[in-house]
Amino acid sequence: MKTGKKITWVAGACWLTVAAPVSAQNLDIIHFWTSGAEAEAAKVLADAYTAAGGTWVDNAVVGGPAARAAAMNRIVGGNPPDVMQWTSVLGLRDLADQGLLHDIDTVAEQGNWQSVLPPLLFDRISYDGHVIAAPLNIQASNMMFYNTSILSELGLSVATTWDDFLADAEKIKAAGYTPLALGVQQSQMLYLFQSILLGTGGAAHFSAIWTDHDSEAARDEATVKAFDVLRALTADVDQGSPNRTWNESSYLLSNNKAAYQIVGDWAKAEFIVAGLTPGKEFGCALAPGNDDHMVVITDMMAFPEGGNVEAQDKFASVIMDPATQLAFNTAKGSSVARTDVVAEGQDSCGILKSDIIRNTPQNLLPSYSGTFSGDTYGEIGDLVIGFWNDPSMTSEAAAQSLADILDAIEG
Repeated sequence: MKTGKKITWVAGACWLTVAAPVSAQNLDIIHFWTSGAEAEAAKVLADAYTAAGGTWVDNAVVGGPAARAAAMNRIVGGNPPDVMQWTSVLGLRDLADQGLLHDIDTVAEQGNWQSVLPPLLFDRISYDGHVIAAPLNIQASNMMFYNTSILSELGLSVATTWDDFLADAEKIKAAGYTPLALGVQQSQMLYLFQSILLGTGGAAHFSAIWTDHDSEAARDEATVKAFDVLRALTADVDQGSPNRTWNESSYLLSNNKAAYQIVGDWAKAEFIVAGLTPGKEFGCALAPGNDDHMVVITDMMAFPEGGNVEAQDKFASVIMDPATQLAFNTAKGSSVARTDVVAEGQDSCGILKSDIIRNTPQNLLPSYSGTFSGDTYGEIGDLVIGFWNDPSMTSEAAAQSLADILDAIEG
């Protein structure tokens, strides 16, 4: 895809890499799958590409922002990777608009992608009539994991409303456990806040704010209630929560220190790696009040212009192979992108998600990375963390600040 070649992204720091010898088989890839379970999932892709006759040249970078910065510095410097992991839909479309991405229309047409992907997913990988990325999965960022032994010990049912959650949190604290395993980092806080927002206002209200950027909805009672819940939760985390990673937070739940964690479905794989079994030592539900709606994040692989086209197209085909989709998502704890592939013998977590994906695809809602630019969701993340850390900020003031952010969005 070639359009105007302006570059508006500003690289933050220099990124130096030693390029592998160029061949039709080499695939130079930047990704941010670095936790234990994520690394296993990345190995699935490397093995599948190797089996297809290619050579995987790994460039793993810790954290999505750092990985994107690494990729962009190489693109700007004239040494683009062949493939880069991406989750921000608007950011990806901006790159396509600047002519910085190789489209994979032919591969997508040959694989009939539009028919085998949910409409939301196909829309997310498309721009201006072209397919600009290959999707690996459907991830629910509003999953709630719970420690079954703690709930059983205290005689508690899984919370289905935020009022129930907050009431049960007092009993959990009284018993010496942490109610919510959480790391106060931007991504975790945004996952939590959007889950609360969906639970307090419902799907139409959530979409009005998250998709339509409706500032009136952002300042209404349901949004104020969401900030009220967020404020209450500040009393339900442990002292180690500032800047803790999501997988370190998962450790609290898997070691019987915390009752709940609200994060993406990728945490399931971490629990399994730790020796826990879904439905036995831990369970899965959607966040309170989310009512069978999944807030979706998709791992997409994008293909910069100037990369190895033969390797790029080969890898795009490998990604969408049903066997690769199954193996990758089994390792990662996410759901396959294709609607025509059903994993056999799914655990309770997988069944919960696949029922929604296959039977009510209209209940798939885009996460913040699918509807806001990086700058905008950075502002919202700063607001949420600022509110969390400042007890003097009222919920009404926070809701107004959210409305102001939405009002400032151009277009």
